[in-house]
Amino acid sequence: MTIRYRNVAVFAICLFLLGGCGTQSVRTVPTKAPSTALAHIPDDLLLDVNIAIFDAGIENMDPRKTTTTPGIRRAEGHYVAQRLKSTLETSRQWGTVRVVPEAGRIVDVTVSGKILESDGRTLKIEVGVSDASGQQWFRRNYAQSVNRFAYDAEIRRRNEPFQNVYTQIANDMQDYLSQQELSRLRSLRGITELRFAELFAPQVFGEYLSRDSGGKVTLRRLPADGDPHLQRIRQIRARDQMFVDNLQGNYDAFDRNMTLPYDRWREQSLAEENAEKELKSQALTRKIGGALAVIGGILAQTSGNQAVRTAGVIGIGGGALAVKSGFDKSSEARIHTEAMKELSDSLNREVQPQTITLTDQTIELSGTVEQQYAQWQALLHKIYSLETGQPEVVH
Repeated sequence: MTIRYRNVAVFAICLFLLGGCGTQSVRTVPTKAPSTALAHIPDDLLLDVNIAIFDAGIENMDPRKTTTTPGIRRAEGHYVAQRLKSTLETSRQWGTVRVVPEAGRIVDVTVSGKILESDGRTLKIEVGVSDASGQQWFRRNYAQSVNRFAYDAEIRRRNEPFQNVYTQIANDMQDYLSQQELSRLRSLRGITELRFAELFAPQVFGEYLSRDSGGKVTLRRLPADGDPHLQRIRQIRARDQMFVDNLQGNYDAFDRNMTLPYDRWREQSLAEENAEKELKSQALTRKIGGALAVIGGILAQTSGNQAVRTAGVIGIGGGALAVKSGFDKSSEARIHTEAMKELSDSLNREVQPQTITLTDQTIELSGTVEQQYAQWQALLHKIYSLETGQPEVVH
């Protein structure tokens, strides 16, 4: 019996000791650099890119398992798009790169995506890239996990914690682009312009394009460069590009206001998560060790040895305290979970978009950026109708 009691005590002690041990990886992942061009592309054939605000993926969020909020996720949809925009611009492989409210705007290349998972530790997103002809370049998932050292002040000044995700997307886009002939890029530029023109005058520009059963668009021929209809369309398109360029200022301001509190949330969220896991581990160890100590103490009361019985009484008392301590640790872990939710709510309040007003002559566009963009699209058709005398095309 004495050996059994001793083994129980030793086992309980080992569990307590293991509860105090842990490892923390300090390795950080080197930041990748965007690929460089394999061949020079003439400036007039550099493809313009639109990056639509990422879908927040709110419908997949489980409130029982996540510490973020729908508000943060929507803000992250803007943040991810902005980081990808900056990365593509750094690669110098593209024409004008813009962030836009939706993927429907006609442009040479469109990037759209969805946030699948996002917290301070892991970013996982789905990204699709397609062009104006309806050709999908690829649709892939990208993910990266980091540790707390990614938010070290010095490291953070140099790198976005999840920069490798954005760099990999840029490199995949560059890989696809490098396989295209210059004639394909020239055709794509023409398709983009004519598809935009088709929105305003389908009876004039529809004959220049053809579509197959799958919706893929090919270029039949180009209108004469001096075509008066084309000149008007180019003026309308220039206005549209100026409006979208103006939107970039709003997105940039939103991004600047978000970056600091968002970094703070990600860092603290990761720290809270680590603390919660550690506390849960300690709680489990204390509960098991305490329970074993209580059982051992009870068994000790059957011994004929007074010293063993006395040790058993002490074991029962100590085990009970350990079990209580374990439940206290569980309660503390729940407090950390609530703290993460409070952090999320705090960020949600700090990064909500601001209502702005844009005035174009006698037309006032008000509301959020997304609402203004929708109003602008309707206004473009009215402008074209007034300038040409053609009936307004309803979409």
